[in-house]
Amino acid sequence: MSDRNLAMAGRIAASPVRYPFSFVVAGDSGAWPDPTADGLFGALVRQAAALEPPPLFFANLGDFAGPGTSERHEHYLGLVEGLPFPDICVVGNHDLDAPGAPEAWQRAHGPMNFEFAHGHTRFIAIDAAPRVVHGRTGPDAVEGPREEALSFLARSLEAAAEPHRVVLMHCPPHFGGRFEPHPEWGFDVREAEFLELVRRRGVRLVCCAHALFYDHFVDHDTHFVVSGGGGTALCSHYRGVCTPGDGRPEDRGALFHAVQLVLAADGGISGRVLQAFEPVPGAARFVFA
Repeated sequence: MSDRNLAMAGRIAASPVRYPFSFVVAGDSGAWPDPTADGLFGALVRQAAALEPPPLFFANLGDFAGPGTSERHEHYLGLVEGLPFPDICVVGNHDLDAPGAPEAWQRAHGPMNFEFAHGHTRFIAIDAAPRVVHGRTGPDAVEGPREEALSFLARSLEAAAEPHRVVLMHCPPHFGGRFEPHPEWGFDVREAEFLELVRRRGVRLVCCAHALFYDHFVDHDTHFVVSGGGGTALCSHYRGVCTPGDGRPEDRGALFHAVQLVLAADGGISGRVLQAFEPVPGAARFVFA
């Protein structure tokens, strides 16, 4: 089994602590082989690498090596080879499509559930690759984190000495159908248990992908960021930057992108969207604080 994710986490933990610090997330950059998706993701990688001051790390939130063969993982690692800071990988459902995909993941990246700390923040990455649970008498449900991942999250949060906590995962919670007309883009199996953990243990930020657009909202003082525009595809139901007028919609949009998150010394959270091939560097259409 590889220790790549753990080695990257060790580099992050050992980096000098300076506030504020930032990190960049993106997801759904390669759910299946596609040279166009590679070109879009490559542009986002270059934009992240050019940020000043440099981010602490880059995290791909899943669906980057579909269908999950060793060759696809090697291809992805080639795409991020030029990043001047650590990059970590969170598992997505399409990274587990191929026979033997879990073993290929372990050979390329190591464990699917892992954690690390930097300064005042504990980061916890968990396996939230969704799967549909077919109902016999009712509607289908979507399972996100299984018992093993939730137990890992609970233990990590309970033991964390840091006052601020960030969760990195692939599929977001369902939140009452927030992602309609795609309710399957949020998990509802064990959603209540997950949200109870997040609220009780003071998680300030949850970063997800899976839904093919950008979204940001706050629930019980926890920021939820969805970044599923890494290159694979976009949802045509959310026009985002095509919507007339400034700032509409205010918090979501269909655009190829990554998100830079900034953590302040007092725990304050802000963020901005890095749109692929943005004409004016740093002129983000979507920001939050």
